[in-house]
Amino acid sequence: MATTKPNRPGNRRDFVRTQVPSVERLSSAAILVLLAGIGVAIAIKGRHYNPDLYDVRPDSLKSTATAVEGKSQTLKAEGAPAVATTTTVAAAPSAPAAAASGETTGDTITEPQTAPAKPAPASAEGDAGAEGSSDTPKPAPIGEPLEIDLDGLKPMSPTEFYNSDTLYEKIDGRSPAYQSFNVTALRCRSFNVLAAAGSYVDVYEYRFDTPVDAFGMYALERDPKGGPLDFVPDGYSGEMGYFFRQGAVYVQVMASDQKPETLALTRAIAQNRAKALPVDDSGLAGRRRMPSEGMIPGSVSYVPDNAQGQSSLHDVFQAKYGKAGAEVPFFIMVATPADAARAWQSFQDFCRRFGKAEVLPDVSGGKLFRAQVFGKWKVIYVREGEIGGTFDVADPDAGRTFVEKYLRGEIK
Repeated sequence: MATTKPNRPGNRRDFVRTQVPSVERLSSAAILVLLAGIGVAIAIKGRHYNPDLYDVRPDSLKSTATAVEGKSQTLKAEGAPAVATTTTVAAAPSAPAAAASGETTGDTITEPQTAPAKPAPASAEGDAGAEGSSDTPKPAPIGEPLEIDLDGLKPMSPTEFYNSDTLYEKIDGRSPAYQSFNVTALRCRSFNVLAAAGSYVDVYEYRFDTPVDAFGMYALERDPKGGPLDFVPDGYSGEMGYFFRQGAVYVQVMASDQKPETLALTRAIAQNRAKALPVDDSGLAGRRRMPSEGMIPGSVSYVPDNAQGQSSLHDVFQAKYGKAGAEVPFFIMVATPADAARAWQSFQDFCRRFGKAEVLPDVSGGKLFRAQVFGKWKVIYVREGEIGGTFDVADPDAGRTFVEKYLRGEIK
């Protein structure tokens, strides 16, 4: 019987290699020996330290020792943390590190311009570096130290400075809230109370972009149980401290204990800072128009945008009036007459779309409408560049009465 060969494509041949030539065997052995030798050489070399490989050549650093002219193209942005460059090769005592900031005038805090290479609170009393050195640039001053000239008070630490980016180092988890209100700088210091052993007072001065931002942060942290202050309009006292806004600065003066000597100096410090910091109420016209009669302490707040869910209502101040159980929330926004009129009409259209609204008779030059939306009542007015009213009240008559009395000047 004949054997049939399998079909194979093309000219492919059946080939089976049964013997490896001697030349290939020798070449393979030589390559393996060579690889083994290289591995052994590397292992031996790595076990012996050669100082010549790590020796610093001072001549190669001369090009970096000259002063740099113009702005470095590697800086991310103006005001970004500065990178320290060491140009001295020989061993020498290092100068104390210091961070830089803008200049200050009197008691005005300014935002630091540069931050230290390693996060650390900076001291205004620190060494400014060696004078007359052409290789190392002289650090810029940090800021004006927080000095308080009161009898019985002694600084227990240098003044500390922080900017918006480094604020977390001092107050940790609270810094995002401050950043949301555009904080620019913090200046703080602790003082010993000489009349009470072991007692001290902490003073924090937060500077913001505007007085409105400072008020917003102050209002956000305000303790509703705090008592009003008689030396600043936006302030309150707690069990162990005083908290207030003056200009674009939010001040916190906190005692370490409730000893009479400590509390007395704490109040004196708060009054000192209120006098030293400039008065600036720019952007707070709405706050100044809020009536004080019947206002529930600690209820004043600031809404920068979308107050009452309305995009046309911004920079709004609001507070609660009356007594617990019968509270009447009231808000005010100051704008141009045209903007206030548009916001009033837009608010009325919104209320008609999602509830019911009716126009009320004018009162003392003010236009009014009353609306019920989602089960709550609103009475909104507009007059001479001012829009405001009561909102979220259960009794529509109570809200209307409050607004009409305000427009007639019966509530101040």
